[in-house]
Amino acid sequence: MADIFVSYAHANKNRVSALAQGLSGSGFSLWWDDHLRAGSDFTLEIERELDTAKCVVVAWSGAARNSLWVRAEATEALDAGKLVQIKLDGVKPPLPFTVVQMLDFSRWRQVGDAPWAELEAGARAHTGGRVNTVDPHTFDGPALQDFGGTAMFGWLSLVLIGVIALLTLQLGKGVSADLYERVAWASFGVSCVSLAVTLSRAIRTALASR
Repeated sequence: MADIFVSYAHANKNRVSALAQGLSGSGFSLWWDDHLRAGSDFTLEIERELDTAKCVVVAWSGAARNSLWVRAEATEALDAGKLVQIKLDGVKPPLPFTVVQMLDFSRWRQVGDAPWAELEAGARAHTGGRVNTVDPHTFDGPALQDFGGTAMFGWLSLVLIGVIALLTLQLGKGVSADLYERVAWASFGVSCVSLAVTLSRAIRTALASR
């Protein structure tokens, strides 16, 4: 049983070989199809190694995107919660892998170059049983619940608009123009405050998500 199963397209074998050597040098045991031997039932062996590996590193590329084997292995890894993705070129991987974190190895040349440390950390998290399922920075920005205060102002504005509508219907029937004017200005003021608070929090949220 290997720590890491490496999934890739054969067209990228030279580049993946350098990655495999680096991961082995970092102390991980690896399995990739370079270990297959003539005469073996490679389908059963791949399934067994994929199932028992603690981490699956998928190297995406144009060739890998078109490989049914890579897609199948990546899907199994994603379902098992042990997928670590890298990309070797600018080609987008197929869905749903575009929504999973991916490390850019398109300019990587040797161990130590960015983002090698992130790849090694991700592999250690899986092989050590310490997988962070939630990015710790996800909640650094303003929470959407902050818009509760804005919603309150919005509801108050609607209530005041309703009151103004009723007063408009009653003008000349016991409702003074002075009362009508006060309520109208109050509604305008609340609406302005609501707009200002909404814009402020929308800008904060946009900046925090950059």
